[in-house]
Amino acid sequence: MEIYFYQAECGDAARLRFYDEHNNPKNILIDSGYERTFNHVLKNEIIELIDNNERVDLCIISHIHDDHIGGMIKYIKTINSGELEDIIDRWFYNPPRNYRVVENREEKNFISSPVSISQGDDLFYYINSKDKLLDYDISNEIKQFQLGNLKMTFLSPSNGKLKKLRKKYKSEHIFLESIEDESISEAVSARDFDYSIKIEDFNLKEWKEDTSIENGSSITILTEYENKKVLWLSDSHPTDIVKSLKQLGYSKENKLVCDWVKVAHHGSAGNNSNELYSIIDCTNYLISANGENKHYLPTKESLVRILLNKNRDYEKKYSLYFTYDNSTLREIFKTDGKSVFEKWNFNVKYLNTKYLVVKL
Repeated sequence: MEIYFYQAECGDAARLRFYDEHNNPKNILIDSGYERTFNHVLKNEIIELIDNNERVDLCIISHIHDDHIGGMIKYIKTINSGELEDIIDRWFYNPPRNYRVVENREEKNFISSPVSISQGDDLFYYINSKDKLLDYDISNEIKQFQLGNLKMTFLSPSNGKLKKLRKKYKSEHIFLESIEDESISEAVSARDFDYSIKIEDFNLKEWKEDTSIENGSSITILTEYENKKVLWLSDSHPTDIVKSLKQLGYSKENKLVCDWVKVAHHGSAGNNSNELYSIIDCTNYLISANGENKHYLPTKESLVRILLNKNRDYEKKYSLYFTYDNSTLREIFKTDGKSVFEKWNFNVKYLNTKYLVVKL
């Protein structure tokens, strides 16, 4: 299996490519970044799949924020313009509303609507028009799904978090909060970069969880392929993930052993908790962020909660992977000095190409 982690600024976009039991290639797209992410990297990836006679067997859109859904909105536009053919066979997407009449809304009217206003609606109507909309929600009540010989376990959202989302957007006349503005995460976002604080000086005993309803509706997945496990945390609330993992039998004494973790919400302090990383045993952490955003992500605090977790095995070297390489990201551990990497047994790797390929 190969995993492609794409550059999506402070957003998520990734692809899994593997072979099924009949040696046929399979592709799963997990989120798609912004519309400009499609232009930056996803368009060429789609074209390459078409040229190789491959398809996207499953596209998963975790939730309605721009930095996860935008690339697929641009993809739909290229389909409608005739520029590309639609090669997505199946969708996992939880509509943000309980829709009534769908058939009366024409594609040409909604797909040209202003960006960041109704993208969640746009995607729903497109998927429904292609008869590819599931008649049930993707939630932690489903537990598992099998595609070829790859198994997916759903850890979030809960049905309760989906109800909260649809209660907020119970009317189609209410615009969806597709952009994460200051009103959504102000309570738990950083006021400034916390990179000047030394690792030892963080107060890890205090923590406040993200309260975003949209983030709480995120689809979080544990993928397993030939004994290789990857945890895709999307923008989920860590208390939900901890609850699901404990229901699966994981604990501080019986940790979830996985090969990679896609760190939650681009390294936001409110989406990464001590308790979560106390029940995870992993040495590779992917942070999908470029450090150039108004929420000052990734926060150093979230990374320190991983590195200094009380249940961590310090005999194992941790690796933090960033999807970009710039002066901002290289400032994160600068104040700690070069000895910090040996002291806490970790290293940092930066990406200066459009995507990182991981082979498992």
